[in-house]
Amino acid sequence: LLFGESCAVSWPETSHSADMFSRNRTRTSSYQDAARVAAHALKRAKVANYVVQSCYNVDTRDFEDHTFSGIMFDLKVKRDLPLEYIELQKVWVRGYLGPMTVWVTPDTYEKKRSRRSEWKLVHRGNHKPSMQTLSPLELSEPIRLKAGESTGIYIHSGLEGDMGIVYNNRRSRITHEDPHLCIMPGMAHISDEPFSQVGYWGGGSWRWDREFVGRMTYGVKWMLWNPCKNVHARFPPMFKDMIFTMLMCHKRSGSPLNKLPCAVLYYVFNMLPWDWAGQDDIKATITKMEQNTRVETYSNQPLQNLMDCNRARISTGNPTISEGSAFSCHHPR
Repeated sequence: LLFGESCAVSWPETSHSADMFSRNRTRTSSYQDAARVAAHALKRAKVANYVVQSCYNVDTRDFEDHTFSGIMFDLKVKRDLPLEYIELQKVWVRGYLGPMTVWVTPDTYEKKRSRRSEWKLVHRGNHKPSMQTLSPLELSEPIRLKAGESTGIYIHSGLEGDMGIVYNNRRSRITHEDPHLCIMPGMAHISDEPFSQVGYWGGGSWRWDREFVGRMTYGVKWMLWNPCKNVHARFPPMFKDMIFTMLMCHKRSGSPLNKLPCAVLYYVFNMLPWDWAGQDDIKATITKMEQNTRVETYSNQPLQNLMDCNRARISTGNPTISEGSAFSCHHPR
């Protein structure tokens, strides 16, 4: 039954449950109470009945590499833990800001950077300059993503000039990773017109290998355990070991758990949070996440050489301007 595809659970045909009901037949009120308990135990929820249980703030690293008008990147939800979905509520950025918009698109931003019709506007507002602290952009409609899904996000400032929002050069394969989601590298936009293909000085308006700088506020809705193969498989190894141990105790004739109907035991499992048995088995996952986001210092050496060359040009009166830095000195692409 545990590995069956169906979540339907029938009352176990065991001698102790039959004896229990036979004793209660002479006591109508007790029998009705037991029937109510059984009926309640068989009606297990599939997901938590709260909208969002836990709220998280994710801060990306901030090297203050550049400022300009926008940043476009992907957000991916992981399948490592038994979450039903995450709900993105706010994004936070810093810069001179001004007229700010936030856009989202299903799956990925790739091949959509100039197709406004494929994006949905979820924030519009004027914001005061905030160079030192992150400023929240609250989404008019929270973005809900199930486990394994992804979305493209585009944050844009309509402020004229090159100081709209701060962003980084790409330094690793993944910008930020936690147990629930991954923030991927993306592209910077150097035009104060959303989705424009023409840059601030003419020419192209997009810069590859850039990273979002800021914070994301999101909530998580968790799955609840049920005796279905596809649900049971989503839970951590320690939780699954606990389930097997309890079921083996339940089958043992001398065990106190043997006196409980199987449906009641399933109901108890259904009410336990995913980390009830501990979180030791996700340490390896955390180590892997740290490796994925480790700064690859060698990858930026060519950029550093160009920056040094550009500083020399500036000192000789022949600057090459491409993107602004967070300190108003200009760095080449």
